[in-house]
Amino acid sequence: MYYGYRCYTKEDKPLGWLYTFDSNLEYAFINKSFHLCKRWKTEKGAKKHFDYYNNNWQFKSKGGYLKIEVMPEITESEKSPQQRWNEANRDALYQAQENYNQKRPIMSFRPKTELLEWLDEERETDDNGEPETDASLLNRKLEKLRQLEQKDFSDSFKGN
Repeated sequence: MYYGYRCYTKEDKPLGWLYTFDSNLEYAFINKSFHLCKRWKTEKGAKKHFDYYNNNWQFKSKGGYLKIEVMPEITESEKSPQQRWNEANRDALYQAQENYNQKRPIMSFRPKTELLEWLDEERETDDNGEPETDASLLNRKLEKLRQLEQKDFSDSFKGN
């Protein structure tokens, strides 16, 4: 069971289920091929992103709106080849995820308030005006620190 965004006109007429394309820049609705739609396994997940998609749909549809609803079941023929492969090879997916996690572990820490404020000031935006994610911000800053430390380290040898 999945939750999705049902598209409505401003006159309350249901149109279909929301899907996006062109890197989430274009919005449309569909009544088949539900694997293309924006969908979530939980209602909480759908609610998390609802305002963003609803605002964009309202703009694109000139007054329409979205509702979170339980989507129809995806039949086997509607599944993408990638979905069918994933279901048939769950062990391979699990192993690949384990290998990835070992090479790139998730680190968790709580930065000081002053550091959080500084990081927010340093956060860049992409071409669409979206702020960079915490992960990309921290990776960018750590890479810069690594380069500075390597430069200082090599400069200290030049002075001797």
